[in-house]
Amino acid sequence: MTLLKVIGLISDTHIPSRSGKLPQSVLAAFKDVDMILHAGDFEKLDVADTLEAIAPLKAVYGNMCSWEVKQKFLPKLTFKVEELEIGLTHGNGGSSGYISRVQDLFQNDNPHIIVSGHTHHPTAEIRNEILMLNPGSPTDKRFAPKNTVMILNIDKSNYEYKFVDV
Repeated sequence: MTLLKVIGLISDTHIPSRSGKLPQSVLAAFKDVDMILHAGDFEKLDVADTLEAIAPLKAVYGNMCSWEVKQKFLPKLTFKVEELEIGLTHGNGGSSGYISRVQDLFQNDNPHIIVSGHTHHPTAEIRNEILMLNPGSPTDKRFAPKNTVMILNIDKSNYEYKFVDV
């Protein structure tokens, strides 16, 4: 059983196409986390290296990732943090039916929480008794009013989350 409690959630960093590097505000937001989850679209491995220097990283690749990123990461992960099963994926397709498509990827895994990206739109909602989180994007806000990441706190089987503007 993992004893990690404070988790930084990030997705759709799109470096170098949307930004040259992670914003300093992201590094500041994650300075006290126990783990970081990246829900895909790094583009290059440099972002993973930067995040791994802050805290242990669990990540998946997205549709805009390079071949080298796809060689290091999987398209989907499930793992436990304390008593909660977490699913991590990037997501795909348009906004219509997005959450259902993401949940379908985990239909045999029974997660309590699913973290995904792809839409760049920060989202937190419970669907079919599963907390669906999308941290948005820290570098591209064309589908959202702000650049965001998230902080997820887990205590045994309880959780709370917040969006952080970056």
